[in-house]
Amino acid sequence: MTQRFLFRFVSLALGLTALTASAQEQVLEPTAVRHRLFSPEEHLEASITVGLPAREYLTAHYNLNVGVAYNLFNTFALEGRAGYALSRHTGLARSLSESFLAREDKKITDELEDMWEMGAHGVLGARWAPIYGKLSLLADQTAHFQAYLWAGGGLASLKRQSVIQCTQVVNRDLGICDNRTNPDDASTATQSYWRTESRIAPVVSGAVGFRFFVSSGHAVRFELRDWVFADQYRVNVSREDWEAGRESGAPARNPGLTHLVQFDLGYSFLF
Repeated sequence: MTQRFLFRFVSLALGLTALTASAQEQVLEPTAVRHRLFSPEEHLEASITVGLPAREYLTAHYNLNVGVAYNLFNTFALEGRAGYALSRHTGLARSLSESFLAREDKKITDELEDMWEMGAHGVLGARWAPIYGKLSLLADQTAHFQAYLWAGGGLASLKRQSVIQCTQVVNRDLGICDNRTNPDDASTATQSYWRTESRIAPVVSGAVGFRFFVSSGHAVRFELRDWVFADQYRVNVSREDWEAGRESGAPARNPGLTHLVQFDLGYSFLF
């Protein structure tokens, strides 16, 4: 579903920019689009970006990134990005964990997909901006923009907290797997007994976006970005073995890929 959503957004964005460019050629003078507010070619660029989840299922990520880029041409740049994602389980994930512990009939089960949460990460990529255009906002105000595609890869630290493998069930009826002092308030817990894992894994990132030049050397960026990495989880887990401290289950043979789709808002300064 995430892949179809991203594909449709990219197709729509490219279609709108193509229509915009076509309309400008008809309305503006033929040479107007050549009068750039700023030419990024051979300029170094620093940026900061905040990412918000475009779609939440079992995890939610709030991403902060800094980037450094060098514009080889007006339409092409190399960029390095590094950052950290603040992540959490959604209400759906917490509800699933509580309801699972309360069920006595689930003796053998599979772990859930897409439960890995991204932390620190760094990627190196290329940005291609073939479209430069103008939008008339007011009678005497024009916004200059570039539409671009971004692709790259790198490494990310990932962590995973299970919602079905509890090593110490405190209260099965209430679905409690931590040391909370108030049964009705999970925030009073200082320790969780859910199984946790961590790893460093390759990550691929792609984006479609626009950057609007607000003045010479300053730009605001809007992106739809997808972070992609390989999933991992266990199947055929025996809860009796696991709760007794014995290893159980086996790694899924075809775990697939996890997609973290985000809306990014950023600011760039070109030296």
